[in-house]
Amino acid sequence: MKKKIILIDGTFYLYRAYYALPNLTNSHGYPTGAIYGFINMFNKIIKMNVNSYFLIIFDTKGKSFRQKIFNEYKLNRKKMPHNLIIQTKPLYKIIQAMGYNVIYIKNIEADDIIGTLSVYAEKKNYFVFIFSIDKDIAQLVTKNTKIINPINYSISGPKEIYLKYGVYPKFISDLLALSGDSIDNIPGVPGIGKKIGQKLINKLGNLKNIYNNINYINNFNFRGGINIKKKLIQYQKLVFLYHKLTKIKTNIILNKEYLTFKIKPKIKYLKYLFRLYEFNKINN
Repeated sequence: MKKKIILIDGTFYLYRAYYALPNLTNSHGYPTGAIYGFINMFNKIIKMNVNSYFLIIFDTKGKSFRQKIFNEYKLNRKKMPHNLIIQTKPLYKIIQAMGYNVIYIKNIEADDIIGTLSVYAEKKNYFVFIFSIDKDIAQLVTKNTKIINPINYSISGPKEIYLKYGVYPKFISDLLALSGDSIDNIPGVPGIGKKIGQKLINKLGNLKNIYNNINYINNFNFRGGINIKKKLIQYQKLVFLYHKLTKIKTNIILNKEYLTFKIKPKIKYLKYLFRLYEFNKINN
């Protein structure tokens, strides 16, 4: 029977926990809500996935290659609150003491680490489940790699991704490059929204195929086909730049210890950390 690898978008859970318990502190006034909330949510995932391996991936400070090639990338994001920043390192220590690998790499986005791990694990014949709400992650979905929504725990395979986004997983990055992604501050091509993007992809395929067959656009039942063609030609350079932003890397060099998928708990140290942060009622 195939083993399961669970990849967790740690940054999503970190923020979710922080905003759920913003005022929780220990008796010394040290904020602990993000740590406490995260561990409770993580324990729930562990219970739901017995006999699985778990890797928790975080974003870090630093300029990713995307920010280097496009200054506006994620420029609309708020800075991490100070009270959350000071809880991240203690949280990493607790997760590691529980026996699980915390993965973060300076200047590398969590999505690219998740992409690399998912491809590696699938090649090693594992089932991969990614706990994430990030639409970019949808491009990683295959028959053996699925996304679990961290809020309602619904599972998405290729069919569900198609029903949700109107294109199959391998075209998600093309769709986002064409129609834009407001969350990451990627503008897309003006006048080409989600529906036109879906139609172009489902008729012609990926961006390269769309541009290779740009003269056939008028043959399809597109309202304003001439205008669509003009926009695509006008924004050709930019749309391929946007595609570099929306395409998840799957070839990041990772420390070998992250690829062993072993659980090594340090019970004494974990108990010490729980006492330090005064967690008496963690839900196990």
